[in-house]
Amino acid sequence: MSQTAAPGDGTDCCPARPRSGGEAGSEREIVLVTGTGIDPALLEPLRLRGLELRTPPPLLSEDELIDALRGNVVAYLHGGEERATARALWEARHTLKVVAFLGVGYESFVDIRAADRLGIVVTNTPKAAADAVATFTVGQIINANWRIPRHLGDRYPYWRDPEELPHELAARTVGIIGMGTIGTRIARILTRGFGVRVAYYNRTRKPEIERELGIPFLTLHELAAASDILVVMVPETGKTRSMIDHGVIAEMRPGTILVNTARPAVVDPDALHAGLAEGRVGMAVFDGFYGRDLKAGRRLLDDFGDRLLVTGHIASHTRETMDRMVRQAVESIESVLQHKTSERSVGAHGRVCL
Repeated sequence: MSQTAAPGDGTDCCPARPRSGGEAGSEREIVLVTGTGIDPALLEPLRLRGLELRTPPPLLSEDELIDALRGNVVAYLHGGEERATARALWEARHTLKVVAFLGVGYESFVDIRAADRLGIVVTNTPKAAADAVATFTVGQIINANWRIPRHLGDRYPYWRDPEELPHELAARTVGIIGMGTIGTRIARILTRGFGVRVAYYNRTRKPEIERELGIPFLTLHELAAASDILVVMVPETGKTRSMIDHGVIAEMRPGTILVNTARPAVVDPDALHAGLAEGRVGMAVFDGFYGRDLKAGRRLLDDFGDRLLVTGHIASHTRETMDRMVRQAVESIESVLQHKTSERSVGAHGRVCL
């Protein structure tokens, strides 16, 4: 009988792995690679180790992911939009040793608690996408501030009222929620490149950034009240989910531009709907949107589609960023398969079942 815990039973033992030379050991080891835009040449180190690469179609359902993980899949390079659920990881538990996630925000795509219970190492690619996401976010701030999407295809401006004219960025206050690597990069671009007034909120204050850029720390509600443009740049966790709620949006100035290039779930969709209806949110920008099965997300698109600027999770998808992330993921896979650990491990691995 296997000593491996079933999904959600709360135990913390490592799964029993097939011993080399056994039935699974006689099969060629497989790496599952999901997602698009990955240069096959960067996967060559895995082939040279004798690993077989399996590349299924994109946008896998849970059942399709389970099928793709069947066989002697020892590593999973997660570059797609699918979610590695507790059930999917449980089904792959006897062979799967590592999930190498492309990006930083693995929490939305990998059930880290299940992986920890099952002894599966999860890694990410810290800092690889920071410049791309920061640059994209600043670009979307410019798009939203000038309302560029509304004017595409027009040969002449049609201003009906002076209030419709956009403001220069230097006349705006931008509040940044989350002063990590990407938030700091955004603040530097805005202050040094455009002369923007920037303020921030972070779980812990960053005095060195305050001194360097001359920006103040405010509480979350103070920041919402002080900002013309509010940028959300925090990962999705249990503590940050629906962080931008009715209370925060109620503090916003009329017409505030909300820019969320982090994770959709950080902004409560019902609160956003109310904010758009009341005019406190003038426009909302998302890179990645609420799931297709979420009624609140569909209602936002139906009711306020002309005030939403939505892209499909593309901020980190530059050639340079993708190549950096894939190289890091390949290194992590090699490290876990050889040493059972990686310097980019997240969750409990840190602590690795040996």
